Amino acid sequence: MGREELLEQLYRSMYAPLLRYAQYALEGDALLAEEAVQEAFATAWRRIDVLMASPNPQGWMMETLKHVIQATRRSRDRARWAAQAAEDAGEVAATDEENLDTIYGDLVGQAAYELMKEYALEHQSVDELARARGLSREACKKQLQRARKKLKKYFEQQQE
Repeated sequence: MGREELLEQLYRSMYAPLLRYAQYALEGDALLAEEAVQEAFATAWRRIDVLMASPNPQGWMMETLKHVIQATRRSRDRARWAAQAAEDAGEVAATDEENLDTIYGDLVGQAAYELMKEYALEHQSVDELARARGLSREACKKQLQRARKKLKKYFEQQQE
């Protein structure tokens, strides 16, 4: 069986079950589910040699769809988090900066808060921040990452 025939056969036999699974996994969102299934088939086409070598092409398609769904969920969660952060930023804008320094500086430590503030609000690059603090670029990136993680955890706890 040739490449096109295999993919066409899989599409005919598996599209509906894959779509049902994707709709369930994506909480009933029919449009996202359809996109996920189409992306899974696009991946199958791009990796047709791997698919053809698989002893279980149907299982390969299902696993590919699961990976696409995971990526879709991550993207959706990031978008929700960004929207929430933007909404929170609107609320924060009404508060004076000195009060923000007091509130958020205590959450991650004043030095880490200042680092994040300069990075996010003053748009300084990691290289500029590292030079100003006498740190390596990697050490500065790690400090930013840790501070973001602490703040994210704090905001997630506030939503619960």
